[in-house]
Amino acid sequence: MNNVQTGLKRVVFPNIIHFINRILNTGVHEANGIARNRQIRTVNIAGVVGGTVSLMFSLINTCLGNYLLALINICTMACLYSMVYFNEKKKYDLGPMITMPVCALQLSASALIYNDNMELYLLLVVCLSLILLNNKWVMLALGIFSAILLGVTHRLAPHTVIHQATEARRIMNAVIWLIMLLFCLYYFRLQIMAYTKELEESNRQLNVANKTREKLISILAHDMSSPINTLFFMLDLLQEDMLSGKDFADSSRLLILQAKNLQENMDGLLQWCYTQMKGIAPQPVNFNLVVLIEEVITFLQPQLQKKHIQLQNDIAQYTCTIHADQEHVRLIIRNLLSNAIKFSYNEATIVISMEDKREEVIISVEDFGVGIAANIQEKIFAADNIYSTPGTGNEKGIGLGLSLSQEFAQKNNGFLSVLSEEGKGSTFSLHLHK
Repeated sequence: MNNVQTGLKRVVFPNIIHFINRILNTGVHEANGIARNRQIRTVNIAGVVGGTVSLMFSLINTCLGNYLLALINICTMACLYSMVYFNEKKKYDLGPMITMPVCALQLSASALIYNDNMELYLLLVVCLSLILLNNKWVMLALGIFSAILLGVTHRLAPHTVIHQATEARRIMNAVIWLIMLLFCLYYFRLQIMAYTKELEESNRQLNVANKTREKLISILAHDMSSPINTLFFMLDLLQEDMLSGKDFADSSRLLILQAKNLQENMDGLLQWCYTQMKGIAPQPVNFNLVVLIEEVITFLQPQLQKKHIQLQNDIAQYTCTIHADQEHVRLIIRNLLSNAIKFSYNEATIVISMEDKREEVIISVEDFGVGIAANIQEKIFAADNIYSTPGTGNEKGIGLGLSLSQEFAQKNNGFLSVLSEEGKGSTFSLHLHK
């Protein structure tokens, strides 16, 4: 029995939730914008909730023998559910424009025939029209129309009644109307608050992006102009025959180093610009993580040899397959190893290791270099903080590597962590789900 209940919870309930979410998000598309999509969801919620309430009333009235009232309830239910249909067809305004006046007429008819306080629901129609409609003239016309219906119905209902509703039914209708009106107003308030928070978050992200661009431009203006200026200066000396071949060969080594730094900076900058413009859209595949890491190590061999650094590879004995974006993981590993080389001293050792757990794999890159101060560790992964420190060989960067790597890791359901002590080295770990 317990197994059956557990199976129902795992299979039935998620499917029900998925179905409800699908109905409530009918017609929602990213191209519509935040405000429009919120309005579309509100229309769907109003249609589903109101239609379901009308269905409930139609069943109650059918059981009580009030067939005419049940028919009115069914018509109201059909109108409300039709709003979801119109959203599916992307005729977003047509649904409320048709449904609101038709529902108003049906509510008025119910009140005239049964004197059951259903004219109160005309106020709910006006309230919903303010939320669901965009055209102010349509809202004004519907408001005037509902107000006239409310006044006429309230005055004529005692005289046109065919089947007088019981006092209990009148009270129940009034209570339900009040609850629905309060719910509508509260939901509208929540929508405004949520929309305001989204706008504030968008503004915050925009301010962060602007500050990041300002810092980035400042760094680029300083660091990237240096090798270009050096190149122009050397070319001028050559043109004026003021630089011998030996002097040029000696100076070109510095120029090559600066050009490599410029290329690395440009690579990081282009990656960052691409993510800012297009966003990071992972394309996960199954691949051998160990093979990928060894490819990155081979690629970075010239940097290791230049500083006479020994790389202790403790992952060769593993065979680990993960499901993630291969190029994203490659960039992360390359950044971690490049940073370890950058902040290691000559003839030092770097250790790369792996911890293969049941559902997670952890790749760690440990160096014994300069380390990171505690107050800086909290900032190095922040997207709004470009923090660049020269390496032990005065290597330069633009400070995008770790924040970009963290962003790539998070998009692949992982994250980066760091353990470091100033003067003793750092250990950066990439956590990935298999």
